[in-house]
Amino acid sequence: MSDDLNSYETRFLQRIERRAQFLKTLFIAEFGIYLSPDEGQRKRSIEALVRMMARQSELPHLRPETLNAATTMIRNHLESMQRVLPHDVQYRNRLRRDW
Repeated sequence: MSDDLNSYETRFLQRIERRAQFLKTLFIAEFGIYLSPDEGQRKRSIEALVRMMARQSELPHLRPETLNAATTMIRNHLESMQRVLPHDVQYRNRLRRDW
């Protein structure tokens, strides 16, 4: 992503970082957020969550690269939380990752 972010993108990414910090706090407290076992559904859900975090006035000014960076940041935090879920939930998810 280029370094020349507009003010909308800067504010949006700062908001995403604050939300990511909250997710990190939940993880430290050993809370987890369930993610769908279907990779496509999981991707759509996280992208929708990131778009909902943006203000309506910001959306037209956000470049796809900025949204992708925010989605990656949130996805990384949510996926790291999966290992604190009970093993039966992990098994049902059929997540083939080494948490």
